[in-house]
Amino acid sequence: MTERNLSLASETDEYNYREYFRATQTATWGFLMALPLIILYELGIVWVNNGRSEVIRISSESVLKNLFSGFGLAHELILLGSVLIIGVAILIYERKKKISFNVRYSVWVMIESAAYGVILAFVVSGITQMLLSPLMISQVMDHGLAMKLVLSLGAGIYEELLFRVVIVGGFFLLLRLAFPKQRILMYAVAAVIGAISFSAVHHLGSLGDPWALDVFLYRAIFGLVFNILFLVRGFAVVAWTHALYDVMVVTGFFSLLQSI
Repeated sequence: MTERNLSLASETDEYNYREYFRATQTATWGFLMALPLIILYELGIVWVNNGRSEVIRISSESVLKNLFSGFGLAHELILLGSVLIIGVAILIYERKKKISFNVRYSVWVMIESAAYGVILAFVVSGITQMLLSPLMISQVMDHGLAMKLVLSLGAGIYEELLFRVVIVGGFFLLLRLAFPKQRILMYAVAAVIGAISFSAVHHLGSLGDPWALDVFLYRAIFGLVFNILFLVRGFAVVAWTHALYDVMVVTGFFSLLQSI
């Protein structure tokens, strides 16, 4: 290969990377990458709860679905329909951005998200360890592996929708109305509120974790990191990072890395 061909190949690769990052930051790709998580979780949660006397689901999912509980048995279909309508609206609204729909991008998003999951786990764990005591990142609910995997996917989609989009996004918009010239500061305040809420919800309810300051702090810091990741890389990457991180926790992947 000639020097000119190498230069052209390098420029093409650089363009592809730039286009990948630009495209996957958009709400359009956030919606497209959310769909497989929603489908896998909804099908999986029905399967793993089959025969159980008490149905187990993600608490954040219940919060979102309770917004539509007044519609009776049809409220879950109404929520799904609302998600699809919003998704179509996003696709229409962002047409002018000329977003690339390269199938390879979906694989790249999952690889990028898995890498963030590994890096963030040890960075956040290290910060928590410096501030308090060492954290057992393998601490998870005492359910079967299939249930844990399905709940991991649900956490990626529903917790990110609730905390990153609804809570952080909602507080940010409200604060911007009160302080229109303080955009960065208002996002930081909203991010802190979202991170504290994200951590606190894991200790609520009958299935919540027992109170432990190091665990609470660990999740709060993770919530802040997720807020930054959401701001920089968009919903697609943060949802898959969260889901794949949880999958790696419940499968013992991090424990394996620590033993190497």
